[in-house]
Amino acid sequence: MLGEISASVLETIDAQGLIEVALLMRRTGKILGAWTKGEISPEIVSVMAATMLGSIETISEALGRPSPERAVVETEGCRMLAEKFEPHGVLVLMGTKDLSADALQSASLRIRERVSAATVGAQKTRGQMSAQIQTTHQFRGR
Repeated sequence: MLGEISASVLETIDAQGLIEVALLMRRTGKILGAWTKGEISPEIVSVMAATMLGSIETISEALGRPSPERAVVETEGCRMLAEKFEPHGVLVLMGTKDLSADALQSASLRIRERVSAATVGAQKTRGQMSAQIQTTHQFRGR
């Protein structure tokens, strides 16, 4: 199933666009699917994104607020969107400052739709394979 998830992330990204990193990761930083532009290390980005998200959650909870579903971080040169994507974990998108928050949100929606479709497809395939195995066992047992 991780293969389908990775392919779903990769298929959605425009290599000529403004997104520089797309990660589907566990909250620990373990990468489930990744796409990066150039020589950006997905491992470094995932670990630092997990650390940043943990910090944001801790600050929110210290202020008596619930853990956020989404965080948008903006610097002088880039914009990042990180949002919970259960049951997989967290989807992180990073792009240049020229990429609007709306464009990041739209890209997130496209990726989430593709990953959900790939997950459903993988579950159906597993179910069909299981049914075929059971059917084969039943006929061989006669």
